Amino acid sequence: MHDLCLGVVVIDKNTKKADKWKSIEANRKAAGEDIVEVQEALQVTAIFFLVFSLPSNIFFLESVTVMLPTDDFSSNRFSGTSENSKISLEHPPPTRHSDLCFKDGNLVVLTESNYFVVHQGLLCRHSAPLSRMIEALESQQTRHMEGRLVLELPESSGDVYYFLLALYDGISALKYDATDFTVVSAILLLATKYEVKYLRTNILRGLSVSFPTQLSHWEAREAKAISAAGVYDPRKFIPHPIPVINLARAVGAPELLPAAFYDLSRSSPSVCAAGYTCPLTSVTHQLSDADLLNLLRGKEHGSRFLSTFIVNELEGREPSMACVHRIELDLARRRICQSAFEVTTFEILKDINGTICQRSSDPLFAILDAEMMQTRDDPMGRLNPALRACESCRSDFGVAVDGAREDFWQRLPLWFGEDPSVWVARPDGPP
Repeated sequence: MHDLCLGVVVIDKNTKKADKWKSIEANRKAAGEDIVEVQEALQVTAIFFLVFSLPSNIFFLESVTVMLPTDDFSSNRFSGTSENSKISLEHPPPTRHSDLCFKDGNLVVLTESNYFVVHQGLLCRHSAPLSRMIEALESQQTRHMEGRLVLELPESSGDVYYFLLALYDGISALKYDATDFTVVSAILLLATKYEVKYLRTNILRGLSVSFPTQLSHWEAREAKAISAAGVYDPRKFIPHPIPVINLARAVGAPELLPAAFYDLSRSSPSVCAAGYTCPLTSVTHQLSDADLLNLLRGKEHGSRFLSTFIVNELEGREPSMACVHRIELDLARRRICQSAFEVTTFEILKDINGTICQRSSDPLFAILDAEMMQTRDDPMGRLNPALRACESCRSDFGVAVDGAREDFWQRLPLWFGEDPSVWVARPDGPP
């Protein structure tokens, strides 16, 4: 193998002397194209100092490390440079974020496509993991941008932006509906990962309004989902339960799961299995196989509970001891209250509450609706006013309805595969 000596010239960009560049070019021409011959070695590593000509006859040097094969020294051996250029074009350098870049910031938070100039003290105060990461960077020879220490985070630029914005501005303006759920999800995921406890606590409390642990709070949520025209449309006001279930799993918030599962169980199995595509992000969310099974089991439990309620509390229901019709001589009038409950049974079995009120497959509402049928004036003719039960019979039935609905609600965690203690330990939602 021929020995080859290449002189190294240190380029001073401020000194553009043509004779220095001409001497480099002369050395290159003297070396010729046949730089080295490989006789015995299978592979060698060489460092070439390549000289490129610019239109102004000014030259610059670039150091390239090349792995040489056995006998390939064609002009293609420098093709790695163009490949690096392709990579550079495919992954452009991050850009300065237009919002969260403070003149007095002393830390650069770098993400995939943007970087933020923020205050190191703020991050360290609220997040112990971020504080440890920054301390580790300070003890090493690490990357700097704009003269500031660089903290690289693996999350997307959008998620990091929402997280940093929450640290600076708070989350009081957040709406826990379908429109803001992407933002809520991003902040909660990062607040959990980086242990920003006050953000996590407040967001979970906000989500618990739509996915509560108490039946009274569920009733308040359901009332808000009814429009002024009387149409029940929860998706306009409440996030879809599938991404909520997945988020609760990801951040370890099991207290949200029973209500979210029940919300979803009111849809058909095919709709649940197909998943949910967010109209804002076009991202499709699907349940895991285990959660889909939990959902179907819970749905079956709810249906059986409703069937048992109909049999025990409606079919052949006896009049109250204080029923005003018990002393009627006419048999037909004596059975007015019994007939009223028989009609109620028939209406529930037809699932007419789903047809008219868009509350199909909702056992909790169906039980309540059995009582409401006895009191409202319904223009659809769901119950003949002449067949309404008397006040005493309605009162007794109301007690049975309230007890059944509370019993139903308390069974939800177990039905959907969750530990009932997730509600017992935190009856009012997240702390």
